[in-house]
Amino acid sequence: MNQRENFLEMMAGHPYEHVPFDLPMTPPMVDEMERRMGTRNAVEAFDLDFDYVGVGAHGDSDRWRSEYLRRGIPIPEGAWVGGGGQVETPGDNESVGIAYHLTEMFHPLAYSNSVEEIQSFPWHRLDDPAIYAPIRNNVEAVKDTGKVATIGLECSVFENAWYLRGMEQIYCDLAEENGIADWLFDRFMEQSMRCAAAAAKGGVDLIRFGDDVGTQRGMMMSVPFWRKHFKPRLKTIIRAAKEVEIPPYVQYHSDGDISLIVDDLIEIGVDILNPVQPECMPIDEVAPRWKDRLAFSGMIGTQTTMPFGNVTDVFRAVSDCEKWIHKGARMIIAPTHVLEPDVPWDNVIALAESVRLIKP
Repeated sequence: MNQRENFLEMMAGHPYEHVPFDLPMTPPMVDEMERRMGTRNAVEAFDLDFDYVGVGAHGDSDRWRSEYLRRGIPIPEGAWVGGGGQVETPGDNESVGIAYHLTEMFHPLAYSNSVEEIQSFPWHRLDDPAIYAPIRNNVEAVKDTGKVATIGLECSVFENAWYLRGMEQIYCDLAEENGIADWLFDRFMEQSMRCAAAAAKGGVDLIRFGDDVGTQRGMMMSVPFWRKHFKPRLKTIIRAAKEVEIPPYVQYHSDGDISLIVDDLIEIGVDILNPVQPECMPIDEVAPRWKDRLAFSGMIGTQTTMPFGNVTDVFRAVSDCEKWIHKGARMIIAPTHVLEPDVPWDNVIALAESVRLIKP
């Protein structure tokens, strides 16, 4: 069976041939891969199981930049402005070193004082068919290669909102009940919902949602707070993705320890939990609780094993996963986040080799 068929069989609980593998990298690590392997395509270089589809261009960065200037919002010199209004500034070369991809975030909508003012920015039309038109062809192109057709819709509600408004200000908005946070949450909920529905209708196999709501000491907000503001919106998005004859699988990403809401995520339709950080959600604790209701993605620490371990440590971490695979856990083995340039290349090769040695 090809990689897509293998993934679908695994997720259905049927016999499958190999453990799916993914390998997200930062741009400096892609540079290293190109130097060593002659390609910038990790899917090609490591024969990864997943390939990604995207949506059409949306938003107008020039309009956002002009609007910020017109309103006197002090956009930093040299800042990048995205089509959705996001603003990032390059990191200081002396402090970031070879990690040139690291940027500093600026929150332009923190200068607004009302819902009406927020609404008056140049938001793109969510009903623009040009955004969603390429999805079906992109999905078919990935499926033709035998890969799992995947779309990444992380930053589904919370993160996109606070990137623009600022996290502290978002919390203040909710405390003041001024409507700004709710308008932004609903805007990004609808954006995610429309993309998810279009991807599902286009035949995508896997949709990756997510918002970081955890720290390594637990939730960054109370569970009742999350259930009030984010669970209903996420449920709405997932329902839109699942309203097709053959629904895609749904993955949810949050860094940190979010064990207190895992049962809620299962309840609203999440099929795969990512990244299952070993530093705060060890697989030996997670798998026994949820392996019969949930698949897992990640598990190989990017704060510990990958940058600071050696080849033996990498093989040991994969072996910890293999133990649970043989007990029936469904897993996509991958780093728990993108690989940063402090990861030794030997560890990258060891991860790829060790995953391919597993016999489910």
